[in-house]
Amino acid sequence: MKEIIENIYKFIDNKFYFKLLYLFVSLIFVTILKDVPGLINLKDLALAWGIILILLMIIQDYKKRKIYKFDIPLALFMGITLIFTIFVYKNSDDIKMWIFNLILFMGIFTIDVFRNKKALIKEMNIITHFYVIFMFFASIASLVLRFSGEAIQIGQIAFGGTKGIFENENALSIASSIAIVMCIYLYNVSNSHKIKIFWMLNIILQVVTMIGSHGRSAYLLVVAVLYTFIFVYNKNKYLRRILTTVPFILAILIGLACYNNSNERVRDFTSGRTSLWTSASIVIKEHPLTGVGKGQFLESVRNARETDDLPGLEAGGLHDIYIQTATLNGGVSLLLLLSFFGMILTFIMKRLDNLIRKEKLQMSTLTAMVIGILAVNLFESTLIYVVSFISMIFWIYLGYLISILDNKNIE
Repeated sequence: MKEIIENIYKFIDNKFYFKLLYLFVSLIFVTILKDVPGLINLKDLALAWGIILILLMIIQDYKKRKIYKFDIPLALFMGITLIFTIFVYKNSDDIKMWIFNLILFMGIFTIDVFRNKKALIKEMNIITHFYVIFMFFASIASLVLRFSGEAIQIGQIAFGGTKGIFENENALSIASSIAIVMCIYLYNVSNSHKIKIFWMLNIILQVVTMIGSHGRSAYLLVVAVLYTFIFVYNKNKYLRRILTTVPFILAILIGLACYNNSNERVRDFTSGRTSLWTSASIVIKEHPLTGVGKGQFLESVRNARETDDLPGLEAGGLHDIYIQTATLNGGVSLLLLLSFFGMILTFIMKRLDNLIRKEKLQMSTLTAMVIGILAVNLFESTLIYVVSFISMIFWIYLGYLISILDNKNIE
């Protein structure tokens, strides 16, 4: 009996299985699979498992976790948002959102530098294979629906056309762009010529799917991948300083886009996002420190100014995770989150500079994917707060990158 209990405990405490489950659940949420009877209930299992993992981390597993400087702003982010949730927002939706973020940061974003490096890479590769194989079949199904002109009507949603078996075009295009980067990584780690051909064919398939879906956000990921490789492989400090200013330039451009919201060309280019950002900027000015919380979010943005032009607000939020963070939890929370991203990416870049040849190419590819997801979230709100395959992939791979690049296991 004792042995059975120990085996159950080991399984529950195995975050690898938990990550696989949650990634699958996040893919169910955004595809036709959510209408398969019973599958959607897996989200409750994943949530319960995540809460158990948090308790195990608090009781025992925290001893295995090395503490880094970049953990400080993330811990402060969670601390401040907890204070705001209890004393300012006082809403059950905000409590649920905070708990999900805690699961994300403690159950999905896991760092274990004392584990065997090969075991970590093996786990990461299994997750990578799972995702790209899923996208291989998802892309084929989506392309069949598109080119056949057929549609599958389930409830009020018609699957087909440019969105395929996904709920919307953007989700399909981003999913395909992520699969492209993963296939490039798998191509570089594979030693079999036949398998390399398969990954190359899958890359072509995903490129066709991405372009055919007409989702613009995915191109931000492609550009960010090129940006990352230029940064990593060019050690000229002056060029790197110039490249470091790019995120700030993008932030200024988004600010100008909000200011010029009346310009129809700008509005159409961003698919109406500038209208969302303009309303959000008013909310942020009124609540700069605490934000308005999840419970008052929709009402506050709608009432910020007289307009009916708030496309996708209910389903996709503000379509910019950085503006969304400031709106929900205030400017201080946003600065803490940005500090975390800046510190952890600086840490990763320093470790990449010490690598050579094949290992450097492989880790740089995955780093490029992570940075690409940060770029995508300039036009999406899927990095924190919600169950999304984009957030799952970001935090899963961020944890593995740190665990592998800073591995202390001497076996």
